[in-house]
Amino acid sequence: MALNFHDLSHSFKDFENHAKKAQELEHKADDKTHEIVRELNHTFIIPFDREDIYKLAQELDDVVDLMENVVSNIFVYGIKTKEPALVEFSDLIKEASQNLTDLSECLRELRYTPRVLELKKKMHDLETEGDKIFRKTISEFFANGHDPLRVIKWKDILEDLERVMDKYQEVGDTIEGIIVKFH
Repeated sequence: MALNFHDLSHSFKDFENHAKKAQELEHKADDKTHEIVRELNHTFIIPFDREDIYKLAQELDDVVDLMENVVSNIFVYGIKTKEPALVEFSDLIKEASQNLTDLSECLRELRYTPRVLELKKKMHDLETEGDKIFRKTISEFFANGHDPLRVIKWKDILEDLERVMDKYQEVGDTIEGIIVKFH
């Protein structure tokens, strides 16, 4: 999903196909989440607490849902002019996705290492950068007297992007919590 969004934000064309692809990816993520829940209900021995796995699956699903919403809204709202914040957020999301992949590798080891701390700090820094991008862009919209309809559309998109970064940080917190619990 992050790569689809990254491609859309940089190319800023073929909106309908990106929206369709995002919807397909979101449905696959939903299917995977449901599969995880089914497995949790049928598996007797699991490597961590069921609640932790469920929480992690739900948080990851939230990330995908929000990103699908962003891509779909760009298409549905008929956005024709790319805001620099879109590319800035897509770069943050791409980096957060890689960071989350690395943090997931630490989860496999169930050891709290300096690498876990480094990745958690990086996730926090990325989320903070997302907050700054959001505030700066919204402030510019209101300061420069943009068309109100354009402001409403972009505010909606930017709020979802900021929530994506919040969710990435929450997923990182959950992974860290699991590692701490079993360390």
